Amino acid sequence: MARRDGQSRGESSGGHNWQRPHRSHHSSRAHTSGHPCGQNTILHTFDDEFSFISPCLKYSLFFFNLIFWLIGGTLIGLGGWSFLEEYNHTFLKVQNILDFILHISVALMTVGAIIFSMSFAGCLGALRENLFLLKVYSLLLLLLFVGEVILSTVAFVFPNSFSYYLKENLSKDPIMKYRDDTNLQNLIDVIQTEFKCCGISDKGYKDWSRNIYFECNQTNPSPERCAVPFSCCRNAKNFDSGLINIMCGYNVQNISSVVEVNKYIFTRGCIEAITEIIERNMNLVAAVCLGSALIQLFAMFLARSLQGQIFAQRARWM
Repeated sequence: MARRDGQSRGESSGGHNWQRPHRSHHSSRAHTSGHPCGQNTILHTFDDEFSFISPCLKYSLFFFNLIFWLIGGTLIGLGGWSFLEEYNHTFLKVQNILDFILHISVALMTVGAIIFSMSFAGCLGALRENLFLLKVYSLLLLLLFVGEVILSTVAFVFPNSFSYYLKENLSKDPIMKYRDDTNLQNLIDVIQTEFKCCGISDKGYKDWSRNIYFECNQTNPSPERCAVPFSCCRNAKNFDSGLINIMCGYNVQNISSVVEVNKYIFTRGCIEAITEIIERNMNLVAAVCLGSALIQLFAMFLARSLQGQIFAQRARWM
């Protein structure tokens, strides 16, 4: 009767034979065990191929860090090439942290090394499921994020003091080393040309009197005495030939009227010009800062999630 009843059920379900699914000894199953309080606890066991570690999460973190690993390696390569080109026959002189930052090639290598190290820990930690490397990666990301928050808070709460600090510190060394460092010289020229400014502090073009070549002093034997770099000029290029007139800023510091000087060169400092552009584009700046913060938080979320899955997998093996 049981067999006939089973056949009738198979016929009513479309003519296919109904069979009870077979459970192997590797399949997931659950059973109950006695509880000290008289309750039953359900214990789950999993097959040998089951893993708590999600391949999607694991390789998302890997490829995410692979991109930054390549970027860091590129920065190190560019900085190293520039450093060898500039200091092939001379020694690097570093007296303080500002000197270190102002050497563009060294700054590139430093930033590249930080990005390379962090992303390498993230890549290898995700690929090898290494908890130590993932913890290091998470810690470095957290420190970077906290540092950015502190710096942004100081700049927002004390804007005048922050701006004054930048003007006082950046208006001396970069100006004085303009002719000594080719990379720094090119960077200053690009900034002055793009932001239509001259000098760094509120003194504007007068900052260039701190440079021994441009110093406006009667005892200065330099042919560039009382001049400013060509990147300060409003019309540095010759309209006919298209060539840059490097002498367009000669003797402008001798002109007493700022209004007259403004006809030939840009007179305001670059920090003032950059600050004005930032204030006009606060929405874009806020979007960039928010995007950067979200990327870092997303990376921390991936790393912490993968750590939790690795802990769960290890607990299963114990």
